[in-house]
Amino acid sequence: MAPLLPQLYLASASPRRKQLLEAVGFAFQVISAPVDERHPSHRTLREGVIENARLKALAAANRVQDPGGIIIAADTLVVFQDQVLGKPIDLQQAEEMLQLLSGNTHEVMTGVHLRRFSGEVQEFAVASKVTFRRLSQGEISDYIQTREPYDKAGSYAVQGLGSLFIEGIEGSYSNIMGFPIEEFLKVLPKISGVPIHQWFI
Repeated sequence: MAPLLPQLYLASASPRRKQLLEAVGFAFQVISAPVDERHPSHRTLREGVIENARLKALAAANRVQDPGGIIIAADTLVVFQDQVLGKPIDLQQAEEMLQLLSGNTHEVMTGVHLRRFSGEVQEFAVASKVTFRRLSQGEISDYIQTREPYDKAGSYAVQGLGSLFIEGIEGSYSNIMGFPIEEFLKVLPKISGVPIHQWFI
């Protein structure tokens, strides 16, 4: 007999996070609630991404009432030499980011916040390193003419055309996409009280 599972709510409009959870086989509802993300200089990168994930979860919690449900929220940042690279606002900014990343190694960190409506919380952050080969100006110019860079932190998609730029990856691939599914599978049983295999019976 299949166990009674808590309802999962994804507090994100990110198609990548939705895709990753669906690929594993989870059923969930999407509740997107815009928030003002914070990256104050006195916080560490880890603290910043976890705080932003927490804000997203709290905003989503105000939109639905489900005492047994679990909200999943995440925030991903790309950092190169202490400079946070968010989503580019225009073609010029996308070009500048890719020029910075060209031939260098940068860090991608995702903070994840899991919250039950009863108030129980689990939080974690995962970091990965990505090394770009040296890019020609022509490659950068061609890439920023596509739609791909403009809703991606760091101006590239590891799962898309941006994969052509990557020389090496250290750590979680799914984290670079925006959601570290490996760590999520370890933490979900802690907050749900349901062994991970029972989510797939």
